[in-house]
Amino acid sequence: MLARLARIGPFVPASLTVTRTRCGNPRCRCAREGPVHETALLTWKEKGKTRSLYVPGALRGEVAQWIAEWRKLKGLIDRMAAVQRQFLQTRKKNIAKSSGSS
Repeated sequence: MLARLARIGPFVPASLTVTRTRCGNPRCRCAREGPVHETALLTWKEKGKTRSLYVPGALRGEVAQWIAEWRKLKGLIDRMAAVQRQFLQTRKKNIAKSSGSS
C-alpha cells in the first residue's frame, strides 16, 4: 500500500462541474439565441461553506486528473484504516488471551 501511496500525484479534494451559461453581455451571441458558453468550476467545502473556482479550458484535463488522484488517495486511506482496525482487533484478542492465561 505504501508503494501505491508513493505513486499518487498532485491531488485536490474537490469536484469539477462543467455547465453551460449565458455570460450576461447583451451584445454576445448567447444573449440572443446562439449557443451558450461552457464554464468549468472547481467546487469544495471550506469551514462548512461551499467554495468555487473558475477553471480555464486549458486546465480542465489537468484539474480532472488531480481530482482522480484524490479519489485514489482517499481509497488508499480507507483501505489503510480498515487494515489498522483489523490490526487493533487482533491485538485486542491477543491481549485478552494472554491476560486470561496468567
